[in-house]
Amino acid sequence: MHLLLTNDDGFDSPLLAGLCRAAAARGHRVTVCAPSLPQSAKAHALTVHSPLCAYPAAMEGAAAAWRVEGTPADCARLGLRALAGASVDLVISGVNHGWNLGLLTYVSGTVAAAREAAFLGYPALALSAGVETPPETVRFLTEWAVRLGERIPGAQLPPRTLVNVNMPACPVARLRAPRLCPVSTVYDRSGYECWDNCRGRFYVSGQLDLDMEGLDPRSDDALIRQGHITVSLINPRPLDETLWRALLDEM
Repeated sequence: MHLLLTNDDGFDSPLLAGLCRAAAARGHRVTVCAPSLPQSAKAHALTVHSPLCAYPAAMEGAAAAWRVEGTPADCARLGLRALAGASVDLVISGVNHGWNLGLLTYVSGTVAAAREAAFLGYPALALSAGVETPPETVRFLTEWAVRLGERIPGAQLPPRTLVNVNMPACPVARLRAPRLCPVSTVYDRSGYECWDNCRGRFYVSGQLDLDMEGLDPRSDDALIRQGHITVSLINPRPLDETLWRALLDEM
């Protein structure tokens, strides 16, 4: 398969490099198209009023690699429309440093890159791992996710559907079975710290403060805290996920 890899943590992320090596080890042709600088929480922003600059680069395992001065969604779109060509079989975005669960999936640049690919008609997978996930677990995720990705083109998911995977921050031996689940309604309720000086008033956002009240026990935010790998199907329309549970059989 021809895989297009991107992320929102930037081209130099070691997690992107590990994903590239894992995909190449499975015998896939890999093209990397990732932001030059970190672009976390950019959501689905696209560059429309200025040129996108793309620079050839190198990454172990990649047949071609590009640094792009743009957003994650820019990278997916530019990769598919210009840099990687129409032969791409699957787009993988990640591995993100930190979970993308619940309503934060709408904020995530990682998820948005996969969503842009899905909107353009390509199979798409977003990957995230907890901030303190052990390196051995991240390696397991990259290898497991590439194998899962190989199944997505043949899964006959509805058009414009992306697969969003999150990995618990625990040792491999404590991982529980992957679960197909809806995203929760959990969101960040943090505020801002403020200070004044002669030039104006400045604000900086506080640390993530998640509102977990009324958490659905079947949702991604609940299951990942029980040690499950969470797999969510995200589509512009609601989906009956029971129809595609075979996607995870024996994974």
